[in-house]
Amino acid sequence: MKKFTILFFFISVVLSAFAQDFKAIDYKAIEKNVKDSSSPYYYPVLMERYSGGDSTFTIDEVRHLYYGYVFQPTYNPNDTSSYNNSLMESLSKTQLSEVDYRQIEKDADALLAEDPFNIRAINAKLLVYAQNNNVDEYKKLAGQRKAIMDAVLSSGDGITKKTAFYVIKVSHEYDLLNMFGYKYGGQNKLTDHFHYLSLAENRFGIDGLYFDITPVLDFMSRQNQSR
Repeated sequence: MKKFTILFFFISVVLSAFAQDFKAIDYKAIEKNVKDSSSPYYYPVLMERYSGGDSTFTIDEVRHLYYGYVFQPTYNPNDTSSYNNSLMESLSKTQLSEVDYRQIEKDADALLAEDPFNIRAINAKLLVYAQNNNVDEYKKLAGQRKAIMDAVLSSGDGITKKTAFYVIKVSHEYDLLNMFGYKYGGQNKLTDHFHYLSLAENRFGIDGLYFDITPVLDFMSRQNQSR
């Protein structure tokens, strides 16, 4: 399952890279659109479609869906939920029982209730659906994950600061590495609003990837000012 997931996303990345041009994220424009009830990008409508498993999103729509989340009151880029540890504990087991799968689904559901773009929780639920051969729910959730990936991949390729991937959570950086089949090289550096992660040796010869984490830094700044 893990190998299949990595292969699937690697192929998706390659195809997307050739199929579309990169476009930096204009947060001001997105904020205006997602707050406008007359806009096709009005956030409550986008989220309702996402939650329902809509598979007809355009690139512009998924960009507003993913990046527009930073303007919602529930946005929090920090992974502080107690369900994270419980989920990771279950997933770290060499063999999973039916009880483990039920616990994984329970923890993943709790995490997604807090953050609908929690990629690790989505991957965990996909594991459960695959185990239970729940094809319909698997397809629906896989479509949600694809929406997130399409948004991020439309923002850049991560090779330079100019073409950095835009993400709304630091944890998404590491999730992307796993999906691409890369391993973290052990070094990271923050320069202005760019977060750089080094990569372990890979067949593409890529030393590292750049991520634009502007909303994360803005959130932290607001938190510090309120103290």
